[in-house]
Amino acid sequence: MINTKDAKIAEISGIHAGDGYLRIRASKHEVDISGNIEEKDYYDNHVIPLFNDLFKIRIKGKFFQPRNTYGFRIHNRNVANLLIDLGFPNGYKTTKVKIPEQILNSDNKSLIKRFLRGYFDTDGGLIFSKKPYKFKSNKHYYPIIIFTTVSKNLVRNLEIIFKKLNLKFCKYIDIRKEKNWNDETIFRFSGIKNLNFFINKIGIKNPSKYSRYLIWKKFGFCPPNTTYQQRKDILSGKLDPNSFYEPIV
Repeated sequence: MINTKDAKIAEISGIHAGDGYLRIRASKHEVDISGNIEEKDYYDNHVIPLFNDLFKIRIKGKFFQPRNTYGFRIHNRNVANLLIDLGFPNGYKTTKVKIPEQILNSDNKSLIKRFLRGYFDTDGGLIFSKKPYKFKSNKHYYPIIIFTTVSKNLVRNLEIIFKKLNLKFCKYIDIRKEKNWNDETIFRFSGIKNLNFFINKIGIKNPSKYSRYLIWKKFGFCPPNTTYQQRKDILSGKLDPNSFYEPIV
């Protein structure tokens, strides 16, 4: 077990690793965390209350129109200093980010799981594939959890915590041909066993991502390339998930 404060710090660490940015210049301490605009419910109902409760502050969410994201930007020395103390870099972090040492080296799996939940909710993905069985190939029913990063530090760190949690994964590198693009390392966790572990032991707090699971749970498949609103309509009965597929001839 872990105390409530440590649990919140671990999850905030995962959230910042995925969606956060930190700037400290002279007396200016700025923390910027935002995600896809479809994740507004996640930020309003989970991320912002989590920060407000831990730091005893009052954050309000906002749209960042130029980058088409939703989240918050605050100037708060306590929040910034905590992130620095945890080992997060000041400024550009994409290729340098890593898991805080006190989480990475912990034998407490609950602490690791809370970090992983925050990181999955912001930077992980849940998709459903037609593979591997051909007789069901018309529908996307096979669950795959994905983590992608260009940080070599984070790749090594994730391997460590996945092994601590006894998660079997496939890892491969996507070599980018575009100029000035970094190669990506992709972790994949396939199958119902891994999905059930994530749902039951780690949890998903991001409703946009969780809606995919709920559709799969209800219908046995989840069509790809849907919006969050379409998924809500499917779950409320306003939209038939079969309508996303051509009839089998």
